Amino acid sequence: MKLWNLVVLGATLVLAGCTSTETATERNAQYTFPELEQVYSIDNFRMDGWEEVDKYTIIVNSRPRESYLFVLSGGLIDLRFAQGLLVTSTLGKVEVGFDTVSTPQDPMLKAQIKRIYRLKDKAEKEAIKQKIIAFADIEDKEADNKSTQ
Repeated sequence: MKLWNLVVLGATLVLAGCTSTETATERNAQYTFPELEQVYSIDNFRMDGWEEVDKYTIIVNSRPRESYLFVLSGGLIDLRFAQGLLVTSTLGKVEVGFDTVSTPQDPMLKAQIKRIYRLKDKAEKEAIKQKIIAFADIEDKEADNKSTQ
C-alpha cells in the first residue's frame, strides 16, 4: 500500500512539473517581440520614469524620448502599487541576465531582466502595451475558467 502511495505521489509531482514548464514556455513565447529591436545592455543608463504594463513587463524611460521594455524572469506582483522602482546596474550599464528589478517596498524580492527591447516612439510604446494587456486578459480569463471547473 505504501509503495502505491509513493508511485501516485511521484506521478503527481512529474505532472505538476510538466505543467509549470509548459506554462513557462507559453509565457516565454508570449513575451518575445520579434517586431521590436532587442538590445542586451543599455549604456549610461539613467532612469527618468517608468510604468508597469503587467507583472512581467515594465517600460522604463531613459533620457528624453528614449524608452525600453524590460521583460522580467518572474512576476513582481506589487509593481502596480509601487512608489518607485529599483534597477541594478554596474557603472551605469544595465545588462540582460545580470541585472534585476525590485521595488522599494520589497527590495529583497527581485526579478532578473530577461530581455530588453528599445521602443522607437510613442506609437510603438502604445502598441506593445496593448499587446501585453491582451495577454494578461487572456491569462485572467483562463485562470477564472480553471477555478470554476
